[in-house]
Amino acid sequence: MTSSFRIIVSSLLAFLSSMGFAGALVAQESTTAESGLVIFDASTPLDSIRLQDVDVARAPDGALAIKNGTKDNWPGIHFEGEWNLAHYDALLLDVRSTSQDDVTLYCRMDCAASDPQTLDGVVTRSITLKPGEAKQWRVEIPGTLNPDVRAKLFAMRGKPGGIKTDEYSKDAKISFDKSKLTAIRPFENQNGRGDSWVLERIAASPIDPKRLEKDAYLQWAPDQFFPMIDEFGQFKHADWPGKTHSLKELRDQIALEDAELAANQPTEFDEYGGWKNGPQLEATGAFRTEKLDGVWFLVDPDGRLFWSNGVDCVNFNTASTPVTDREFYFDPEIPTSLDSDSEYRRFLYKSSNSVNNYYVGRGEFLSYNLSASTLYKKFGENWRAAATDLARRRLRSWGLNTIGNWSDPEVYARAKTPYTATVSTGGPRIEGSKGYWGKFVDPFAPEFAQAVRNSLEAVKARTADDPYCVGYFVDNEISWGEQGSLAKAALLSPAGQPVKKAYVDWLREKYDTVERFNDAWQTSADSWDALLAEPFETPKGAEADADSNAFYSVICEKYFEQIVAAIREITPKKLYLGCRFAWTNDLARAAAQKYCDVVSYNFYRRSIADFKPVDGVDKPVMIGEFHFGALDRGLFHTGLVPCEDQDARAKAYEDYVKSALGNPWIVGAHWFEYQDEAVTGRFDGENYQIGLIDVCDRPYKETIAALRRVGYQLYQIRQETAKRP
Repeated sequence: MTSSFRIIVSSLLAFLSSMGFAGALVAQESTTAESGLVIFDASTPLDSIRLQDVDVARAPDGALAIKNGTKDNWPGIHFEGEWNLAHYDALLLDVRSTSQDDVTLYCRMDCAASDPQTLDGVVTRSITLKPGEAKQWRVEIPGTLNPDVRAKLFAMRGKPGGIKTDEYSKDAKISFDKSKLTAIRPFENQNGRGDSWVLERIAASPIDPKRLEKDAYLQWAPDQFFPMIDEFGQFKHADWPGKTHSLKELRDQIALEDAELAANQPTEFDEYGGWKNGPQLEATGAFRTEKLDGVWFLVDPDGRLFWSNGVDCVNFNTASTPVTDREFYFDPEIPTSLDSDSEYRRFLYKSSNSVNNYYVGRGEFLSYNLSASTLYKKFGENWRAAATDLARRRLRSWGLNTIGNWSDPEVYARAKTPYTATVSTGGPRIEGSKGYWGKFVDPFAPEFAQAVRNSLEAVKARTADDPYCVGYFVDNEISWGEQGSLAKAALLSPAGQPVKKAYVDWLREKYDTVERFNDAWQTSADSWDALLAEPFETPKGAEADADSNAFYSVICEKYFEQIVAAIREITPKKLYLGCRFAWTNDLARAAAQKYCDVVSYNFYRRSIADFKPVDGVDKPVMIGEFHFGALDRGLFHTGLVPCEDQDARAKAYEDYVKSALGNPWIVGAHWFEYQDEAVTGRFDGENYQIGLIDVCDRPYKETIAALRRVGYQLYQIRQETAKRP
C-alpha cells in the first residue's frame, strides 16, 4: 500500500453514516449486480490505483471517499490495465457527492494508441452532482465504425456509433479503440475548494445482443452503408419511435396534430403570454422590465407580468446541409446537382457560408434544405404559410410565449407572438484578437457605430412599433476572452487600428512620458509612435496587468455604450437584450449590466438556480440558449448537454426551466432550437438532436409534455419558487 493513502476506517464509517451513504450503498447494489465486467469494487487492491492530488480513505465495504487537493489541475484517481470493451457500450460508476457545492466529475478513457500530450484517442465525459446526490453515472463508450466508412464521413460533429469529432468537425488523428482500453480516470477540474466525493464501483455495461444485431450496419462496407440518408433526411439504417416511413405517414400527422393542439391550451396566458390572472401594472404598449419584491420580471404591453419562455430558430432552414463532395450520402430522391430535373431541385442552393469546417475556403458549394423540402412534401405549394401558422399554434399549445433568436422575420411578422429580433455589429476587427466565431469588433472604429445604426435601420420598419417585439439581441457569443485580453490584442494589432491608438493615448495620458511607461511595464519602447507602429506584446507584470484590465473595461463600455445609444435614438421603445454571453469574464459582465436593459447568457448546463450577476448595476437576465439531446432518435450527436434518452431529456428540460423560474434575476429562457439539425451536419458540422421537432416536422412527445408541465404553470412556479436575494 502506498504512502498516499490514509485509511481511517472508524472515522470514515461515522462520516458515511452521517451523510446517509451506507443506505445508498445497499440500494445501489442491486442496480449494478447484473452489470458485466467489473473494473473496480470492494475487492480491488488499493495499491493498484494511482492517485493524482487526492487523499483517499476506504471503508470495509470497499467504497472510496475521495478528497481533492488544491494543487494539480485535475485531481483524481487512475485505474490502469488492459480491457477489451468491444461488446460494451458504457461504464457504470456508482458515485456520490459529499461536498457542500455542486460537483462536476469527469471520466477520461484512454486506449493503447492514445496520445496523452495531444489527447488524441482520448474520450472524456462529465456529470454534475448536487450536494449529497448519489447516482449511477452511465459513461457512454463510443462505438466502432468500419474504418473505410468512417474515412468517408466528414463535416459532421457526430458520427454513427456515438463517435464525436472536434469543434472543427474533424476526426482525431488517433481513433479511440475501446477494444484496447488502458486507463479509466475519474477526476475533477481544479476549483480550489477541495471537493469530496465517493466512488463505490465501476463496471462495464454489455451491449444488449438485440442492439448488436440492430447496429450491424456499423461494420458494413461503404458500398452497403451508402446512401445513408433517406428521402426525408433521416438516417436509413435504424428505426425508432416516431420515425416517418412514408409520404402518407408524413401527411397523416397534419390532422392528428391539429386535434392534439386544439385539445391542449394554457389558461393563464393573456394575448402576449403574460400572466392574465396576475397583478395589473401600467400598460405602456411595449415590453419593459420591473422588479417586484426583489424579483425581476418583464412586463408585457398590456401591463401584465411576463416571463419569456421561448425557442430559438423558428425557421424553415435549420436542417440544411452541404451536399457537394457528399452526394453519395443521400437517397436518389434528394437532388444534389443543379442539373437535376427533380421537383425538389428548388431546395438546392449555392452557399459559401461555413465556419470551422471542411468547406471553409472552398468557395461556393451546394447545400440542400431538408427542412423546407419536407414541409413542401407535407403541405404542398403553400407550405410556408401552413408551417408558419402551425408554429404559432404549437408554441401557444406547448406553453411557450416567445419566438427567440435566429427566427424567420416572416414567421414572427405573422405569428402574433412575442419575439426577439436579431441585430449585428460590423466594421474593422481587432486584428490581434481571436475567437471561435472570429475576431472581436473594434468599437473605437467609426464604422462600428454606423454599422449598429445601419442594422437597426434595417429592422426598424417591421419591429420599432410592433408591440410583439420584446427587443434586440445585438451580436452573439462574441469572444470576450480573459480579463485584459482585448487590451493586449489591441497592442498586438498593426498601426492604424483605432482601438490601438485609443489605448496608446490612454497610456500616454496616464504615464505622460514613454520613460515612465517603460519603467512601470519593465519594457523598452523607443517612443509612443514606436509603440503604435509595430505589434507589441504586453509583458507579464503587475502594472501591465492592471493597465490591461483597466483599458479592457474601457473597450467593453465603449462597445455597449454605442449600441444602447443607437437603440435609444432609433428604436426607443425596444429593450436592449445584450450580446448573448457564452465565453466571458466579470469585467465584460459588469459593463453589460451598466448599459443593457437585460443581460443575456447562453448557458448550456443542467441548472442555473445558483446564477448571480456580478456586483454593480442590478439588471435582469435572459437565457438566450440552452438544450439537451440524446442518441435514440437517429442522430449521431447529443448536442452540448447529453442525456441518455428522450425521457431523460424531457426531465432535464423541466429541471432547467424550473431552476430559471426560481432565480430572481432571470426573466426568460429560450431553448435552442425549434428543429433538429441535419444528420449530415449544418454549415459548421453541427448535427445535434436538439429540436422540439425532428427533420420530418414531428414533435418529440416526451419533451413537449415537459414543456406543457412547466409552461402551463409558468407564473405559479415563478411566484412560489423565486427566491428573494
